[in-house]
Amino acid sequence: MDKFVVKLAQCPYAVKEPPPPIEVVERPLGREKAMGLAWVEDRRVEIDSRLTSLEFLDTLLHELLHIYNPEWSEIKVAQTATEIAMIIWAKDYRRIRE
Repeated sequence: MDKFVVKLAQCPYAVKEPPPPIEVVERPLGREKAMGLAWVEDRRVEIDSRLTSLEFLDTLLHELLHIYNPEWSEIKVAQTATEIAMIIWAKDYRRIRE
């Protein structure tokens, strides 16, 4: 199971007390029948480790949008995540696994 943490960058506009980092966990999600899962209160997302590079990017953005915008509808989250993913993908983003 791979894990990494998303932290806010140092920015002059950052709040004094930034929220806790978002934990991102990669693991097979076959049992859950999901590509990704988000727990807003825990600031934790899980992404299926078997996804292609484009699916991973879209799913990661999708789950992060749930964390940052918990009031958004599923349709708005899905459309926004896919639009952002396609812009990044068009700029030649590719996930490289080590």
